[in-house]
Amino acid sequence: MELRQLEYFEAVSRLRSFTKAASELCVAQPSITVAIRKLEEELGIPLFERSRKKISLTLEGEIFLQKANRILGEIQDTFKVMNDLRPDLKRILRLGIPPSLGSWMFPLIYSDYAGKYPTVKLMVHEMGTHEIIQQLLDEKIELGFIVMYKPMPMFELLPVSEGELLLLLPSDHPLKQYARVPFELLINERFIMYYEGTYIYSKVMEECNRHQFKPDVLCTPSQIATLFNLVANGSGISFILDDAVAILKDNPCFVTRPLTDAINFKTGIIWKNDKYLSKAAREFIEFMKKAE
Repeated sequence: MELRQLEYFEAVSRLRSFTKAASELCVAQPSITVAIRKLEEELGIPLFERSRKKISLTLEGEIFLQKANRILGEIQDTFKVMNDLRPDLKRILRLGIPPSLGSWMFPLIYSDYAGKYPTVKLMVHEMGTHEIIQQLLDEKIELGFIVMYKPMPMFELLPVSEGELLLLLPSDHPLKQYARVPFELLINERFIMYYEGTYIYSKVMEECNRHQFKPDVLCTPSQIATLFNLVANGSGISFILDDAVAILKDNPCFVTRPLTDAINFKTGIIWKNDKYLSKAAREFIEFMKKAE
C-alpha cells in the first residue's frame, strides 16, 4: 500500500468521480483507476460500487475512508510540524477577525505585533464569527479572534476583553435623549445591519425576536466604513461593540447609547485543541497575553 493510493482513494471518495479526482490531482485518469484497482486487490475487498452513471463507496469503503483520512491527516500534520521547525522557511500566521473587532485589533496586529515579529507574514481575513469557526475547523486559518457566544469544547480559548453592545445613532437622532435606550423603541427604526453570520447580526435578530418584531433592514453592508457612513447621513441606526468606540471618539456625526437591558459580550482568541500550533501562532498567543 502506497501513500499515493490513499490520496487517490480519498479524492475519488470525496468527489465521487475518477475524472474529477484526476483533474484535481493533475494526473491521468487511468493512473488513478489502476492504483485503486491494485489497492482493492491488496485489501481483498471492493471499495466502490461502480455503475454507468455514478460511483459510491461500499460499506467497507466507508470504513477504509475513515482510516485513510486519519493517516493522511497525521502525515499532513507531520509535514506542518517539520516545516515549522525549519529555520530557513518564512513563517506565516493565518488569522480571522470579525469586521466589528478589526478597528482596534488591526493597529495592534500590524503595528505592535508586526514590529516585534517582522519576519512573520500576516494573512488576516475579515469574516463573521460563524465563518471564522468553520475556517478553523477546515484548517484554513490557525487562529480566530471572535466574540464568544456559546461553549465550544473543540477549541482552546484565550480571553481578551469584555464589553457591552451599544446602539449607534446619527448625532441628531431623538433617541440620544435616553441614557439607556429601551430596545422596544427601535420597532419603527430602519436598521443598518452587519451581514448574517456575525455576532452582532445574531444578537440583534435574537433581541428583535424576543421583543416580537421584525426589523426594517435597509441593508447589510460588508464594509464597516459603509455602515458608519449610512448611519452618519441618517439612513438608519446600527450597533457596535464598545471595544470599537475609539474610532468614533470626538466624531460629531455619531452618538452611542447602551441598551436598557444590557447585552454583554466577551472576546477571545480561539484555536483547535487537537492540532499543532505553529511557532508564529504560539508567539501571537503569548503576545496577546501581554497585551491584555
